[in-house]
Amino acid sequence: MNPRGLAKALVRAVASGTVAPLVAAYRLELAVSPGDRRDPVFQSYSQALGLVPGLTGQFLRRAFYGAVLTRCDPASLINWGTVFSSADVTISEGVYIGARCMIGRAVLEPHVTIGSNVDILSGKNQHNFEDPDKPLQQQGGRFERVRIGTNSWLGNGSIVLADVGARCVVAAGAVVVNDLPDDVIVGGNPARVLKRRDPATGQWVKP
Repeated sequence: MNPRGLAKALVRAVASGTVAPLVAAYRLELAVSPGDRRDPVFQSYSQALGLVPGLTGQFLRRAFYGAVLTRCDPASLINWGTVFSSADVTISEGVYIGARCMIGRAVLEPHVTIGSNVDILSGKNQHNFEDPDKPLQQQGGRFERVRIGTNSWLGNGSIVLADVGARCVVAAGAVVVNDLPDDVIVGGNPARVLKRRDPATGQWVKP
């Protein structure tokens, strides 16, 4: 192992040791909490870790999430202010998550790039609203896992409620409400396809 790799491994080991009591406290709190409190318990830890700035915060978040998320690859980066609403998240190799993002139940495939202030919701069926005489908060809903495909880029301020295919570009401020195929550029609210990659030439072309 080269000196840089050795230094990173050492820092990761220190970060893992530092967050070990936090991981233990989180698991203990989960064990004594009712089922409907599991996500709020997780969110409190995520919010606290999101406040740690700089490289220290990046290593501590990666170590904690590596222990408690469905998966968090050590070769990923989670910036300051980003929080998760559920532990049902897969963060694959090379994923970059910008500052101040909110991420629900999601699968982030390898080398996904997420700008700042991006929201990935747990699908578009979280809240039912059929009964006009019943408070919305009491009508329930369904939380779904949203998948962001390999090597896709979500621009700053985008909101994603549906799956995004591989090698896609979601423009800044776009709102994705329907599943996207591979190899498209989308923008707008609701997001629509602006360009597709031509399979013959590899170039972006208008649909």
